[in-house]
Amino acid sequence: MKKILIGFDGSDGSRDALRFGDAFAELEDAKLIVAAVFSFDPLPVQARKTFAEAEAEYFKQRFSEAQGQLGHGFESRPVSWVSPAKALHDLAEDEEIDLIVIGSTHRGSVGRILPGSVGERLLHGAPCAVAVAPRDFAQGEHVGIGLIGVAYDGTEEAKLALDEAKRLAQKLDCRLRLITAVPTQSPSPLRAPYMEVLRDHFRKDLDEATSKLGETDDVEAVLEEGKPAAVLAKHGVELDLLVIGSRGYGPLRRTLLGGVSAEVMRTAPCPVLVVPRAAKSVREKASAPHAVTE
Repeated sequence: MKKILIGFDGSDGSRDALRFGDAFAELEDAKLIVAAVFSFDPLPVQARKTFAEAEAEYFKQRFSEAQGQLGHGFESRPVSWVSPAKALHDLAEDEEIDLIVIGSTHRGSVGRILPGSVGERLLHGAPCAVAVAPRDFAQGEHVGIGLIGVAYDGTEEAKLALDEAKRLAQKLDCRLRLITAVPTQSPSPLRAPYMEVLRDHFRKDLDEATSKLGETDDVEAVLEEGKPAAVLAKHGVELDLLVIGSRGYGPLRRTLLGGVSAEVMRTAPCPVLVVPRAAKSVREKASAPHAVTE
């Protein structure tokens, strides 16, 4: 990753995003860009400040706060007259951002992810990967990333998520955990044969994925029965980062959440990175042989 974009509005959630985005940028040696969005609200009649003055003061305050929290330089992007979600989306497209980092709403439980309205809109159409920091992430002590989990079910989206998780694990020299959840069914004698077939199917996909990673003590594979989001959330307590794929339909260059991934975003107790299907074209381009010209 070369460019990381963080949306900052001074809220507790955006401070969580700033803390995580800064740590991730340092790990990836990426350029850090902080965006502040000034959305116009009608000023009261008695207000003496003009719109331009209010706008200038807002940006000055936001970037000063960000500087105080980061303690080092970053590139600032002041944006006006547009919704925060659209601002981050357009900046990501215009500047070829690799990752957008947002915070979660502070209505949920401490340590949980619950994207607000801006996050929800981004997660259903961002042109790049999106990471969400859990509530009060900025208040904790974070040494680094030692264990990365990846949600794996054998689909193309899961394979892309695994590629990204593997890249990060190798670069950061940390452990990797593949997590496969076999969806449970209502108890019934007729369900038993079906569940056995389903377990075999997921086990085969998981074994194939781990075999391609090679034999190493830094990779573990876990197969559990249960609701996928609940299984992933349970492992999230131990994870420093959870990587998931986006759903397999809709525009190619977009991050789109399906039912399971959306539920994960509401229940995960660790930072979550959503990998868009655009990563597929990037991966194929990188692996393609170079043309030979005379």
